[in-house]
Amino acid sequence: MSHLRPTFNYRATPSPAFPRRDFKPSQSSARTEVPDSPPEVVVVIPVYNEESVIVDVLAEWRKELARTAPRYLMLVINDGSKDGTLDALMALNWPDLRIHNQENRGHGQSCLVGYQEAAKLGADYVFQIDSDGQCDPSAFRSIWERRKDAPAVYGRRVRRDDGFGRRIVTTILRWSLKMKRRTRLNDTNVPYRLYHTHVASEAAAQVPSNFDLANIAVALLLEPKGYIEVPIHFRDRVGGHASVRYWGFARKARKLFQDLDTL
Repeated sequence: MSHLRPTFNYRATPSPAFPRRDFKPSQSSARTEVPDSPPEVVVVIPVYNEESVIVDVLAEWRKELARTAPRYLMLVINDGSKDGTLDALMALNWPDLRIHNQENRGHGQSCLVGYQEAAKLGADYVFQIDSDGQCDPSAFRSIWERRKDAPAVYGRRVRRDDGFGRRIVTTILRWSLKMKRRTRLNDTNVPYRLYHTHVASEAAAQVPSNFDLANIAVALLLEPKGYIEVPIHFRDRVGGHASVRYWGFARKARKLFQDLDTL
């Protein structure tokens, strides 16, 4: 995609170890089954009420992963779905799929669970995407090729099909965090991120269990270790509806800035 901007780089500076926080593991009905040979990358996919699209999303990603990173495992975090999502997942019976079933904790906290589960599985890398079809698999190779260049590789949504309102929300969030936290990250909440598993697991353990937008917390905690931002195309949803409607963003933003004081 030659029309996209070049990769954004940031060199890390030394930072102290993280302070301990009150991370609490989820009470899940699933146990972590360690495969005979650890995967190179675990793809973490939180899902809530996506029965109409989840199978198609997984099938699309399965093809790309087989081409680009064949030693992969897809780990779906079923966050207390109330529709037929879990039944659809269980019917797949794919050898490259694990399902972690839990009571509803929210998207961000589900990502934290996924990072810690990836560490238990012995994966070198953990890659997080969403389950609604917005994450385009065609950009994965450009992320994967940079995996050894920094502990964190983020997609930066420079082209978006999900509406003007969502772009405005992301812009407001970016500049608010730049002012409050002096962050140089441009898309702290992007659901298209690749981490070295051990650093993601460490960071997940530092995020309080009541921190709502926990993926933002992980990005901010890991920023001093270094990161890369790679331009990506972000699609519109292929089904279902967003878990946060426009009128909920103000409440989410207020809670976020309260939570940031706990980091």
